[in-house]
Amino acid sequence: MRIDKIVVPRWFDRHLHIRDGEMMKTVLPCTLNQRATGAIIMPNLADPITSIEKAKAYRERIIHVRDSYNMDLEGPFGVPVLRDFVPCMTCYLTDNTDPEEVVRGFEEGAWRAVKLYMANQKGQGGTTGSAHGVRNLLGRYPVFEAMEKHKIPLLGHFEAVEEDVDEFDREIVSVERDLKPILKSFPGLPVVFEHLTDGRAADFVAHCGCCDEHARLFATVTAHHLMINRNAMFWGGMNPGHYCKPVPKRETHRAKVRQYVTSGNRRFGAGTDSAPHDESVKSRCYGCAAGIFTAPTAVELYTTVFDEDDALEHLGPFLSENFLALYGMDVSSETMTIERTPMRTQEKIGNVQVFKGGTELPWKLVG
Repeated sequence: MRIDKIVVPRWFDRHLHIRDGEMMKTVLPCTLNQRATGAIIMPNLADPITSIEKAKAYRERIIHVRDSYNMDLEGPFGVPVLRDFVPCMTCYLTDNTDPEEVVRGFEEGAWRAVKLYMANQKGQGGTTGSAHGVRNLLGRYPVFEAMEKHKIPLLGHFEAVEEDVDEFDREIVSVERDLKPILKSFPGLPVVFEHLTDGRAADFVAHCGCCDEHARLFATVTAHHLMINRNAMFWGGMNPGHYCKPVPKRETHRAKVRQYVTSGNRRFGAGTDSAPHDESVKSRCYGCAAGIFTAPTAVELYTTVFDEDDALEHLGPFLSENFLALYGMDVSSETMTIERTPMRTQEKIGNVQVFKGGTELPWKLVG
């Protein structure tokens, strides 16, 4: 039976980049207009969020932009954009991060989780702003021990960063080399596999999630990784608009991840990894920035995926329920409505290219 309207609890973005300064002012309203109750804010700024003081200051800047926007503008249908969006901060883990500060920042509410980026011995990271990441993972085990004791979530960008690892195998190499030893050493540590793209990694998360031993393992999945495979980076020549990290994988991997997501597996939840870059940086010939900007239509994109798979009954839990307690969030008592109404996507927000910009989506968030 055709469904033309869906009502689900307001959603929560478990992985979001809003940058800082003028870029934040440009992109944050997109997430506010999408009626998110909050988001896990990534800490990989040019000056990474490595201390309690930096986390608190960044949160205040976000709140200032949020409240300024709400006072000046209205959202869809004349309804003021909601002021209750909660920016949930994260601590950028480095080789010098002190376990005591991690715990203190968590207990003081400066951050909700710790973000793991890894860098190789040359200081090369696997994604934007990751050059300050961890080079010696074993050296971070005292931090993980403290996090396990206090149930502080570890949000992992699990990609091997060595130059000799094939680009399309970086996730599964990291699963074997990094993630499995962490889970074995710290079975009580809550771990989220961020922006999962590899079908083999999806199998691992799904199967471990059924076992008591690794009951605290979850994964976020982006809308764009559910919609495109690696061919998208080469349609019409090199296509920087579809280049992100982790890179999209071959079709068999996309299909496997999507199968777990739209079948209602509760170990997987919505994390857009919406990553804005100025067009001048995104489209340059050498050193093209990695990141896809989905924030303006994130809900509509996810809804389209679940609709295509005849699985709209699983959309609400994926967007609005799955493992929210891990981040200290409750399922919202308020709802949002998505209607089967064609909507044309903006090509750009400011100077940022929008994913599927200029195309028509079959669903629209209406309030």
